[in-house]
Amino acid sequence: MAKPIPLLKPIRVIYWFRTDLRLTDSPGLCSALSLPNIESFYPVWCFDPNYVYSHRVGLNRWLFLLSSMSDISSHLTSLNPRQKLHVVRGPPEEVLPLMWKEWGITHLVFEKDSNGYARVRDKKVLDLAGRAGVEVVGVHGRHLFDPEVVVKVNGGKGTMTLHQWQNVSGLPRDSYHLLALDFHCFIHNISPRG
Repeated sequence: MAKPIPLLKPIRVIYWFRTDLRLTDSPGLCSALSLPNIESFYPVWCFDPNYVYSHRVGLNRWLFLLSSMSDISSHLTSLNPRQKLHVVRGPPEEVLPLMWKEWGITHLVFEKDSNGYARVRDKKVLDLAGRAGVEVVGVHGRHLFDPEVVVKVNGGKGTMTLHQWQNVSGLPRDSYHLLALDFHCFIHNISPRG
């Protein structure tokens, strides 16, 4: 007699929107929605005062940010009338654990960010998630090559010149136009060969 197939435990996911406020070609969002047996899905954007108030930006950038968040929320609602973008105010390392507990979150998914502030913040969030039993899925997103991998391959140092980056990437110098074509085809879901 065949053994019964174990049932997958339902999971509850927060997708943490950060610098990449888009729906159509977001690797992180695709990864979040590809997790098996999702019971609940919460798209979240943290209005982090430590980041937002420490960067001087103009009115147009603020308007773009607010418009992007409103647009994402509208698109989410058009796909599911009970869905919206949850915008919360506070440092992510403070507000995310509250949501994990309140909503019974099992998974946190986001696109990795390589800037200094994000790395410090993300380490705090990863430590808190580990202690709370929340599985974290950090997805490489907005760069052609994962910056962590590039630094690792370059002996623990960032690349400072185009030639260093070319050597680390392992691509022949005359093949970058092919990389751009492949990336364009990936984004637009078309075959590079017609």
